[in-house]
Amino acid sequence: MTPTMIWHRLKLSVIAGTIVILGLLAVGTLLLAHRGLATTRHAAEEDLERSAQGVENALNRQLLQIHGALAAIRPMFAAAGVTATSPAANELLRGFNLQTIAYRDMMLVAPDGAILASARPRGALRTLPVATQPTSIQPASMVGPVESPVNGDWSLYAVRAVPGWGGVVAVADVPVLSLMKILAETGLAPGTRIRIERPTGQLVASLPHDELAIGEWRPGALGTRPPDGKAFVAANDKGEPELAVVRSSLPGDLRVILTTDLADALAPWRRFRDRLAAAAALGGTLVAAFAGALLIALRQREKVDSERARATAVLANAVEAMSDGFALWDGDDRLVACNQRYREMFAITAPFLIPGARFQDIMRASTYAQQLPFPGPVTEEAVAERERWHRPENSPVERQMSTGRWVLMTDRATADGGVVAIRTDITALKAVQAELAEANLRATEAAAEAQRQNMVLIEREGRIRFLAHHDDLTGLPNRVVFRERIGKSLHQAAELGQKMALLYLDLDRFKDVNDTLGHPVGDALLRTVAARLTNCVQAPGAVARLSGDEFAIISIGPQQPEAATELAGRIIALLGEPYSALGHTISVSVSVGIAVAEAAWTDADTLLKQADLALYRAKAWGRGTLCVFEPEMDTHLRARLEMEQDLRQALAQDQFELAYQPIFSVVTGALTGFEALLRWNHPRRGLVDPSIFVPLTEDSRSIVEIGAFAMRQAVADIAALPGDLKVAVNLSPVQLAFGDIIGTVEAALRDSGLPPERLECEITETALFESEQTSLAVLQRLRDLGVRIVLDDFGTGYSSLSRLRLLPIDKIKIDRSFVLDATEGSASAAIIEAVTVLTGRLGIATVAEGIETEEQWALLARTSCAEAQGFLLGRPLPIAEAAALARAGAGVPVALARRFSPPA
Repeated sequence: MTPTMIWHRLKLSVIAGTIVILGLLAVGTLLLAHRGLATTRHAAEEDLERSAQGVENALNRQLLQIHGALAAIRPMFAAAGVTATSPAANELLRGFNLQTIAYRDMMLVAPDGAILASARPRGALRTLPVATQPTSIQPASMVGPVESPVNGDWSLYAVRAVPGWGGVVAVADVPVLSLMKILAETGLAPGTRIRIERPTGQLVASLPHDELAIGEWRPGALGTRPPDGKAFVAANDKGEPELAVVRSSLPGDLRVILTTDLADALAPWRRFRDRLAAAAALGGTLVAAFAGALLIALRQREKVDSERARATAVLANAVEAMSDGFALWDGDDRLVACNQRYREMFAITAPFLIPGARFQDIMRASTYAQQLPFPGPVTEEAVAERERWHRPENSPVERQMSTGRWVLMTDRATADGGVVAIRTDITALKAVQAELAEANLRATEAAAEAQRQNMVLIEREGRIRFLAHHDDLTGLPNRVVFRERIGKSLHQAAELGQKMALLYLDLDRFKDVNDTLGHPVGDALLRTVAARLTNCVQAPGAVARLSGDEFAIISIGPQQPEAATELAGRIIALLGEPYSALGHTISVSVSVGIAVAEAAWTDADTLLKQADLALYRAKAWGRGTLCVFEPEMDTHLRARLEMEQDLRQALAQDQFELAYQPIFSVVTGALTGFEALLRWNHPRRGLVDPSIFVPLTEDSRSIVEIGAFAMRQAVADIAALPGDLKVAVNLSPVQLAFGDIIGTVEAALRDSGLPPERLECEITETALFESEQTSLAVLQRLRDLGVRIVLDDFGTGYSSLSRLRLLPIDKIKIDRSFVLDATEGSASAAIIEAVTVLTGRLGIATVAEGIETEEQWALLARTSCAEAQGFLLGRPLPIAEAAALARAGAGVPVALARRFSPPA
C-alpha cells in the first residue's frame, strides 16, 4: 500500500468519524430538550398545585373564622340576655372585632330580609339584598356575589341559621375585594390568576378583579370541572393554552381555580432549549473545526518531508512578519534568534542583541542604558528584578518603557529548557483600559445620581401621599380624611359618654379679597386663618379645610352645644382681628354653623349637612355670627330641594310663561313697549312668586337655560306685534358669568328678525357692581350689537351718577321704593326730580316703575322722566292681551291723560 493510499484512508476515517459525532450530538440535544420540557412542565404543575392548595387553605381559614363568629352570636346574646330585636343588639354586635379583614359587617336578618341589627351604621341599607330564608341554609351558606345597592361593591354573604330565633339568621358581609386581597398574600408566583367560581360556572371573585364578569355564568367554566387539585391544560378566553388547577373549598359550593399562562410556565424551558441549541451548535462547530484542522494537519504532514526546507524558510519569514517582538533563548539563557520587531521595540538594547549573548549581560546593558525607568539609582538589584521578569513562572508582566509605551512581556519555556519571549505593544490597550476606567467612573457617578434621583422620587411620593390626605395650601386635613376622623370622633365620644359637635366655618366676603388684592394675598390670608384655628383648637386633626374659604372643626365635650358655642365665639373673635398678608392689612369676619350628633346612628355626611344648613342660616342673619342646627332647618332644606327638583322639570314640561307689563311715555302717554316678566305656573302650587323661585334658579344656575328661553320667547313675541314697540328682558348676573348670553341674544334676534335697538336688557344695580369686571365686558358686547342696556332698581345699590357716566348704560329704572314714598314736597320726590335731570344731561333716559296712584303719576308728569310703568297704568298681561293692546294703539288711560297732562 502506497503512502498516498494510507493518507487517503486516514482522511476518510476523519470525515466518517466527524459525521457520526455530529449525529450523536444532534440526537443527544433533542433528547435533553425533550426531557427538559417534561421536567419544566412537571415543576410548573407541582408549583401551581401547591399554590392552589395554599389559596384553598387561606380561603378555608377565612370561612372558618367567619362561620365561627356567626356561630358565637347565639351564646353571646344568651349570655347577655339580649334578643335579636333588642335595641342593645347593635351594640352587642359591635363587640365583635370588625377590624378583621375577614368580614366587613355582621347583621341579624329577619326571614323577610329586613336587617334587625348590625355592627355598623346601616345608612340607607335597611333590607338585605339577598334571600336569607332558613330553609336554604343547611346549616350555613355562602350567598353571592351580590352588588351593594348603596356603594356598588361586590360582597359574599355568609348566612347561618340561629336555632330557636324564629327564622332569624346571622349574616356576615364579606367584601369580595378584601377576600381576594387575603388570598393574594399566599405567595403566588408572578402571572398567577385566582378565580372563585360556583360548580355551576358562576364567577364569584377573581384576581385581577373583573368588575363586569362577577356574578356571570359561563358555559364550560373551569369551576364545573372535578376539583381534584391536579393541574391540567385548558384554553383561556383568547384561546391560548394555560395551566389550571381546580380545588374545592370547605363549604363545597365554591371552587378555587388558579391559572397561569402555559407560555409563561414553560419560559425556563425555552431559555434552557435556546442555550442547549447554542451549545450544541458551538460543539458541532468545534467538532467540524477540529475535523477540518485534523484534515489540514494530515494534509500538511503528507507534504512535510518534501517541504521541510521551505517550511523552515517560511517560519523564519513568519517570525519576522509578526506584529509582536519574538526572541528565542536556549537552555543556558543565551540568545538564539530574535525578529526585527523585537529590535525595534528595544531600540536602545538592539546593539546588545547578539546571538550567543547571555540574557543577564544584555539586561544589565539595557538597564544601564535606562531602557526602562527605575526609581532611584541603577543597581544590581534592578538588574536582578529585570531578570525575574524573564522567568516563565513570573510571566506575563506589564511594564512601561522609557519612551512611555507599554509592553506585555510573555515568556514560555520550551521542551529543551529554552525560553520563547513574546513582547506585545499594549499601549493602545492601556489607553482603552483607561477609557473604560473613566467610563466606569462615569457609570458609578451616574448610578450615584440615579440613587439620588430615586431618593427625590421617594420624597415626592411621600409628598403625594401627604397631599392625598391634606390640603396643599394650609397643610390641614382635607375633606376625605376629615370625614373619616368624624366617624372616629363619633365612636370616641360615645366611649367617653360625651357628645360631639361639628363647627362649619366660612369666611365672609373672602371673594372680595381675591378679586381686589389677588389670589396670592388670598392664599396668604387662608394660611394665617389655618394657623390661628390650629392654635385656638389645639387638638391634632380636629381642624380641616374643606374647600375654598370653608373650614371645619371637631369639638368633643360633656356639654354640647354649649362647648361648641363657646369655641365658636372665641374663633369669631380671633379670626375677626386684622391680618397682615403680603404687605396688606385685611379685616374679615367668619360665620359659623354648629351641628351636634344627637343620635348614635348619626354619620359624617349627616353632620356635615346639618352644620352646612346652620352656616347658611348664620349667613342669612348677618356676618360674623353663629347658628346651631335645629330640625326645622332640615325641613326648610327639604322643601327647597323639592322646589329645585320641580324647577329642573319645569322648563321641559312648558310650565314657564311670560307676562308683559306695558310701558308708557310720560310726555306723550303713548305705549312704547313691554317688560317681559317670567311666571311659573306649577301644576300643584299654582303661580309661584318669582321672588321665591328666581333665587333658586340662580343658586342652581338653571337660570341660564330658563333665561335663554325667556329671551327667545320675548323677542319672538314682540317681533310679531305691530309698530316699533320695545321689549325689556331681565338678565341675571349668573347668565352674564356662566351663560353664553351673547350667543343667545344673537340667535334670538336673528331668528325673530327684531331690530337690536328694540331689545332692552335689564340688570340690577347691585348685581352689576358685585361682579363688575365680568358683567361690564358682557354688557359692552351686547351694546356693540345695538342692544340697549337698562340699569334696574336704581338707587338701592351703591353706585354714583359720576360712575354711571363711565358705564355702558342707556337707561336707568328708578326703584319703586322712591316712587312709593313720592308725595308733594317729600325727599323721594326731590331725589326723583334730581336724578331725571342729571341723567338726562348724561344722555341716559329714566323709567319710573311702581306707579300705583294718581298722585304718583301727577308727580312724575312734572319731572323729566321719560317713561313709566305700574299697576295704575297697566298690569302684566298674557301675550294675546298685550298684542290686542298694541294693535289698538292704546296709550295712558284717557282720564289720567286729561287730568294730569305733562308740562309743555
